[in-house]
Amino acid sequence: MNSNDKRIDHVLGAFGAGALVNAWIDALITDDHLDPTAATRVACERVADLSPWLIAAPGQTWRLRAEFEPAADFSPDLVRILAVRHAQGTHPRDGTAAVRIADADAESGQALGWMDLDDFAVCYAIEEWPDPHVRRIDDSDATTTPTST
Repeated sequence: MNSNDKRIDHVLGAFGAGALVNAWIDALITDDHLDPTAATRVACERVADLSPWLIAAPGQTWRLRAEFEPAADFSPDLVRILAVRHAQGTHPRDGTAAVRIADADAESGQALGWMDLDDFAVCYAIEEWPDPHVRRIDDSDATTTPTST
């Protein structure tokens, strides 16, 4: 996370950020069999870093970091995520984790292509998350379902 990047609570609000962290703690315990302390540490660190590995989702807008120059062909200043592809295994045939992006300033909304998630994490920082999938159950409870597309 760069010093100019937004914080997750500025993007989602404190309630939404807390719900997201709690959802990832639960997922890391259930899916990755981490103990609660390790799951809490990993979820808090990755969400605080705004890691696209955890938070990238369709509909989000991400801004090119200041240290990079926009290129109209594939790295515009502002992009919208159209889809997220997660690698299913470690073999090259399983594919790589990537995001399908579009120029958020272009009216066409046409996809520019897939960008490797590692490259995306280095080049872009989240700008806006219009639909974080936070589901309010009542005033005392909320859940956010980590989505995979």
